Amino acid sequence: MTAARAPRTDIEKLVNHLKTITDELTTLHGDMYWLAMQAQDLHEQSSAAALNVELLASLKGAVDNMRSMLWNYIETASEVSPQKVKEGLETQRVQRISQFLKLLRQRLGANPDQPPLSFIERISAAMKERLSNKVA
Repeated sequence: MTAARAPRTDIEKLVNHLKTITDELTTLHGDMYWLAMQAQDLHEQSSAAALNVELLASLKGAVDNMRSMLWNYIETASEVSPQKVKEGLETQRVQRISQFLKLLRQRLGANPDQPPLSFIERISAAMKERLSNKVA
């Protein structure tokens, strides 16, 4: 008796699905980031607290499970093609840094009371302000 096998997945369909989910998670990350920053700026947590905690916990569980599986895939791929995996992970790091800088630029550029400064000057000023607020 042979063991029952799961139906084969169309690789092209799976790749397209992964791309769609990646785009959706990136958009969700940006939305949640801005919601958290908005609540922090207004010194009120009501908008962030309005999110359903059970839904967030469920999403976190699904993401955690997926992260574990993805790391297993990456580890296996690194045994087969270490250079390709290294290049892919480096590309991902650069994309994450670029996304973070884009979010910072959008956030720091949204204050109309502030005179135009370079991006670096804005980051420095924002960090000084945040650090001085935490000390006080």
